[in-house]
Amino acid sequence: MTKKYKVDKSKIIGNVIFVVEGGRPDTGGTELRLLKSIFSDILEYEVQELRRETEEFIGYGNNKSSRVFALNLPKNQLTQLTEDAMDQLFNRLKTEFSIKPEDCPIFLLYDRDYKSYKPNELRGKYVRRYTDPYSSEEGYQGQLLLSYPSVESYILSCVQENVFEQRYFLGPEAKEQVKQCEFSEDDISEDEHIIHATVEMDKGLANFGLDEYDLDNLSSTLLGVYEEQQNIVKEEQQFSAISLISMALLELGVIVECEESEEENSEGGIMLLQ
Repeated sequence: MTKKYKVDKSKIIGNVIFVVEGGRPDTGGTELRLLKSIFSDILEYEVQELRRETEEFIGYGNNKSSRVFALNLPKNQLTQLTEDAMDQLFNRLKTEFSIKPEDCPIFLLYDRDYKSYKPNELRGKYVRRYTDPYSSEEGYQGQLLLSYPSVESYILSCVQENVFEQRYFLGPEAKEQVKQCEFSEDDISEDEHIIHATVEMDKGLANFGLDEYDLDNLSSTLLGVYEEQQNIVKEEQQFSAISLISMALLELGVIVECEESEEENSEGGIMLLQ
C-alpha cells in the first residue's frame, strides 16, 4: 500500500546543517539551489548558503527558529570529510551565527556515480561511518544520504513515476534526462513536488525489499540500498535511480505520514499517488 504524506509547514526544526557535494561559486550548484527551493521557497525557512571558494554566506529569508545551513567543503570528494575540514566550517557557524554544530542534525548529500571513486567499494566505508545526524555509536556525526547516480534523481522523482525503474551508469546521463523533461531544481516550488519525491523514494526502497524502515535507526536501510546498488552495478553496469534526500525531510518532521481521512479534511499539502 502506498503511504500518504503531507507537508507540515508549522514544524520548527531549529538549526540544521547540510554538507553537500556540488557547488559552484557563480550559481551554487544543483544541490544548494535544491535546498534553497525546498527550505526557503516551499517551507519559508531561513537558508544560509556557503558556496565553495567564496567567503560570505548568502542568506534567504529570516526565520531564526527554523534555519538551514547549506555548506560546501573546499573539495567535493567524500574523502574531504576530515575532522579538520569540518571543524573549519563549523567554527564559522559558531563565530558568525552563535550556534553549536554538535547540537544540530547534520546531513551529508553526495552522489554515487560509478566513476566518482576508486576503488569501487570506497563509499561503503562512509555509508557505515555516517549513519546518524546527531552522532553514531563510534562518535561520527552526520548522516550520509546518497543519490544514485546523482542528485538529479531527486529532481526526476518530483515529477515522474516509478523513477527507480530508470537505469543510469553515470550522473551526466541522469542530468540529460532532467534536461529532457524540462524541470529543474529551480522549478521545485509546490508541496506536491516534495511529497511526490518521497513516495518515489518509498517505491525504490520497496523494490529493494527495504520499505519497512525506522527513521530513528536508518543505518541498516542506508547500507541495504548501497549493497543492492552495488549488486546492480556488478550485473548491469548501471544504477537504479533513487535519491535519499527525502529521508532528511522525514526525519526533521517536515514531511509526515498521514491517515487517509486527513486527505479529505485538509485544505492542501497531501497527495495520494497510486
